[in-house]
Amino acid sequence: MKYIKLLGHSLLAISLFFTIPGCKKYLEEYNPGSRTDENYYVTKAGFEDLVKSNYSNLRGIINNGGLYFQGTDILSTYGINDVSALNLYNTSLNSSIGDVDNYWRQLYSAINIANTTLYWATKVEGVDIGSLATRISEAKTLRAYYYFLLAETFGDAPLLTERTTEPVRVFVRTPEQEIYTQIIKDLMEAIPGLSPTTPEFGRVTKGVAQHLLAKVYLTRGYKSYGGGNADFQLAATQAEAVIAGPYALKAKYVDLFDASIANFQINSEVIFSVQYSINAQSNGGGNNLQQYFLWDPQITPILGRSSLYGKPNYTAAPTPYYFTLFDKARDSRYLASFHNVLFAQVAGTSGGNNFAVGDTFVYYPDIPFTAAEKAAKKYFVTNPNEYRISPFVANVRSHPQLKKFRDPGLPYQDGGGFRDTYVFRLAETHLIAAEAYLQSNNLTKALEQYNKVRERAAKPGNNPATGVPYTTEMRVTALTLDNILEERARELLGEELRWFELKRTGKLISRVLAYNDEAKAANTLKPFHLLRPIPQVQLDLNRGPFPQNTGY
Repeated sequence: MKYIKLLGHSLLAISLFFTIPGCKKYLEEYNPGSRTDENYYVTKAGFEDLVKSNYSNLRGIINNGGLYFQGTDILSTYGINDVSALNLYNTSLNSSIGDVDNYWRQLYSAINIANTTLYWATKVEGVDIGSLATRISEAKTLRAYYYFLLAETFGDAPLLTERTTEPVRVFVRTPEQEIYTQIIKDLMEAIPGLSPTTPEFGRVTKGVAQHLLAKVYLTRGYKSYGGGNADFQLAATQAEAVIAGPYALKAKYVDLFDASIANFQINSEVIFSVQYSINAQSNGGGNNLQQYFLWDPQITPILGRSSLYGKPNYTAAPTPYYFTLFDKARDSRYLASFHNVLFAQVAGTSGGNNFAVGDTFVYYPDIPFTAAEKAAKKYFVTNPNEYRISPFVANVRSHPQLKKFRDPGLPYQDGGGFRDTYVFRLAETHLIAAEAYLQSNNLTKALEQYNKVRERAAKPGNNPATGVPYTTEMRVTALTLDNILEERARELLGEELRWFELKRTGKLISRVLAYNDEAKAANTLKPFHLLRPIPQVQLDLNRGPFPQNTGY
């Protein structure tokens, strides 16, 4: 593991040290130890290490599950009576909440490293012009991504494009519109300097910047200061450029997540992913995504502690509504993503019945069992309308266990997974294009892009009842914004940052109150919740006027 010392300022709480990942088979790195001499960055080796340091920040940023997943239409909390402020939007969602404070710090820490990289790009010696342009473009793309997340989370925020080396006590909030202008500028300048492919998987490429720019234009198109139809057309153009690039949808959805396939995460569909390592010393805190969207099998000794079914971190769980989105007869993604049968891991007795290892213990049928059918089985049957009712313990959900992010062989108690996290992949690019075309009134093109994702998701072969290929039956001829959000949910659970998708489309309030039972019951979600509160510690450290977001 290597460390690079970067100086920071007090208000934005830039950390003094940043860990650089030792990413398996991707970014080969030199360890400079505890070097503090900034003259190192003027050398080719030092500058390359500094560029690589930009990537480690992505781990903490992407792993912020509460902010992304809770309080949405398809994701709630683990417990029925959980009082998470991020899910309920109650008065506990305020400027003192740790999630938003950590997120603010992480984003500005990452921005400062990008700014420092761009500064030393003007000083470094011995780097050829082409390589230097690429490294500058990597830093600008990542800075654009961080500012995009920052603006969508907090709105107006300090816009810093120079490195910070001394404490600064006064900051002002730059209007969100100006931040978007800088984001687009960074990406437009970065794209020409990036190559379509890279020999080091995990680095920013042209496709990463284009995909991000497509999403930025798409998001700005909905805003009052945005370009409307013009932005939607620009989004479609950028998305089409990615689709025309060196990417292709995998033939089968399941192959994106099947860890039995060698190097399954390095594939034609992945545009950008956050890297982790099998080396615990260079894996930081590891990836805990495999712990999301589960209920705890340990609540029953027949399942117990099992690496097969995992250990939840209680961050988020699918809402009952989420499971209604699948056409289980035609769509392969449901069984590719979830266990609909849980098998006994330990021999024992439960509910008056004996179970041997390997026996069916819990079954989630697609078609509800009658009371008589359930009584005839020794195993537990949980019907689709019972996903909020655990047969084992009160106030805990029972639903099919997510297997999409399983980390095989990872010890039960270990949250530090080493699977990578997909940030951008081509299926999302198709859905961005579909949304952009829909919003610019080009239904033909929108359907073309949307149906590419639907067709890939289809089960193989023909429907025995009709003789028609499932790919044909999965195509649609009409399309709405809600259809696209539902398709994103089926395709990208745990990959897309769902809160941002609902916010962008103006659907956060309506869909959360319609489909998130806990948020609906609380009924405290208001328009001001479309922004998160500025962390109180940042307000307290500032010595100038720095207003809080309305409502907090």
